[in-house]
Amino acid sequence: MILEKQELIFQNVISLRKKMAQHEVMSELEKLNKFIKERGAEKIAPVITTTFGVENSGFLQTIDIEILIPINKEIATDNEYKLKKDFYLTNALKVTHIGNLSMLQNTYNTLNRYIREKGMQPITSVYSITVKDITDSSNADESIIDLYIGVSPNVL
Repeated sequence: MILEKQELIFQNVISLRKKMAQHEVMSELEKLNKFIKERGAEKIAPVITTTFGVENSGFLQTIDIEILIPINKEIATDNEYKLKKDFYLTNALKVTHIGNLSMLQNTYNTLNRYIREKGMQPITSVYSITVKDITDSSNADESIIDLYIGVSPNVL
């Protein structure tokens, strides 16, 4: 089920936007979590990611990704990480993927079809929140990921 007019609102979000290979994402996430802990802050909500683009160069695929982590307080940042004091995603569509990650593309396809059929205009990339992460492959079908995409409120 796709929900309309949803919001995603956080204060004090640490952001890393970078072009990287898919296999680098986890190590960057670990570095970001370490950065947060070293400054005495704590993660207060699941990690949010959004992809702005994908580039292919031979066998190497590079993604332009932003990793966002809501934290419990304002902290000093550096050139690599940015603090977003306010993060508002409003007038968004939300769909929840429950199941194996190999089927996540089907959820994206459903969302895109809904947008087309309703004549909506996306105004953001898709923001992905891993509500329930799977660490054991025997539970692969229990993954839960919320997908949000901002759409224009204009009716033209």
